[in-house]
Amino acid sequence: MSTRRSNVERTRQTRGQLTRTARELFSERGYSSTTIAEIARSSGVTTGALYHHWAGKEALLVDVVHDIHRELALRIQALDGGDEPVARLLRSGRAFLALCADPAVARLLLLDAPAVLGYERWRQIDEQWWLSATIRLVEQARPPAASDGAETSRQLALALLGALTYLGHEVAMKGEQALAGAGRTYDVLLTSLLR
Repeated sequence: MSTRRSNVERTRQTRGQLTRTARELFSERGYSSTTIAEIARSSGVTTGALYHHWAGKEALLVDVVHDIHRELALRIQALDGGDEPVARLLRSGRAFLALCADPAVARLLLLDAPAVLGYERWRQIDEQWWLSATIRLVEQARPPAASDGAETSRQLALALLGALTYLGHEVAMKGEQALAGAGRTYDVLLTSLLR
């Protein structure tokens, strides 16, 4: 039994190391300029060991993108004050925008991932992490008199996520100096949509 656990633990550790290394190299050099062999060598494993865990570099990028979303989710959970939904939406949006100010994250999440995975696959990953939670907060934030249904809440959530993506691009391209303005813009948009 302990041997099985140690094998599972070793597998988890190896995958974690490979994912961290891939993220670092993709961030430094870009996805297209990083090879599987470099990732394996920098992680201290063979390319065969890497291929044991992933079919190829694109599959590894998918896990890197999921790790970035997981990191953002943990940041947002740490900020959660348990207060009203608009404040939670605002905090989570600002946390995303702050993450986009990190050039490495912006490159992976907003440039390389959509280019490599294709827009639809990239969007599916984004929605997997954020759409349901955003819909729930939008539904909680809307006035009780709003009776236009679940589809409107879904569309409002998509509008907020789309706005954050574009504002994130703005922050990624212009850096820290764009962060405060992007946060204010998101605040205005959020409060106007949820009146």
